Amino acid sequence: MATKEDLSLAQVTALVRLSKKLKSTPVPKQGVKGERGEKGDRGVQGPQGEKGKEGPKGDKGPEGSKGTQGEQGKIGEKGEKGSQILSGKSKPQEKEGDDGDFYVQKAPLTIYGPKRSTQWGTGIKLVKEEKDKEAKTSQLTVGGQLPGGGSGTSATVEVGSVTTGAAGSSASVTNTGTSSAAVFDFAIPRGATGETGGTGATGAAGSTGATGAAGATGAAGTAATIAIGTVTTGAAGSSATVSNVGTNAAAVLTFSIPTGATGATGATGAAGSDATVTAGTNITVSSGEVSLSNNAHIDCGTY
Repeated sequence: MATKEDLSLAQVTALVRLSKKLKSTPVPKQGVKGERGEKGDRGVQGPQGEKGKEGPKGDKGPEGSKGTQGEQGKIGEKGEKGSQILSGKSKPQEKEGDDGDFYVQKAPLTIYGPKRSTQWGTGIKLVKEEKDKEAKTSQLTVGGQLPGGGSGTSATVEVGSVTTGAAGSSASVTNTGTSSAAVFDFAIPRGATGETGGTGATGAAGSTGATGAAGATGAAGTAATIAIGTVTTGAAGSSATVSNVGTNAAAVLTFSIPTGATGATGATGAAGSDATVTAGTNITVSSGEVSLSNNAHIDCGTY
């Protein structure tokens, strides 16, 4: 760029005058705002941007309100009565318990059962009898009670499992515990199946059911055919017959038609007139008879 020292006096004067002229030139006023132009056409859609990164997992929402309680279910059917274990100080009486039950006698400790046909049977002793009753030995307790008068350490008896054995098998009692803490597992056989009861009386007849809907129309069947087979003449006075030697769908009919009876003799016909012979000479007809005289002449020859 040129400096003041590089410019001539004339050039400097011209620049000063141009600067003054520019300053004195009035600033043009802004014109009236034009009307808004029409909306342009929509541009082409740009390419889809890349999928953004998955955001962080949100916080767990609040727990929902408790639902309405459902309706109470129906009461189930009452199950069959199971076997039970009874106990007492003395032997069981016949009136005690039901078939299939067991009974524990406390003194001496004896188990009976299962009861069958209202009978308890012979019991099984669970401890040996002491010869010396004053001997101090360990004995079992039933329900926490010491059955004997011994003062030794008491043992305990508990009922373990009770299972149903096969019909006809033997009942069994097994101690799955120890001699001082017995746990008896019982196997009670199932009763034999009873005999079949007699046939019940016939029930009253039920009311007639409603008429069912009409069934669909079946497919059209094959048309039947009829043909004539043999026709024979039967004896006079016999009956006429018709027989089907075919099938129901293709009948072949054979006929037997009897001969008619001989009809009565017809009336005698009227006498006929004598014929006239004109085919020759010396030929006469009398009462229907034809006579030829000698030298009779018939056309085509003489006789």
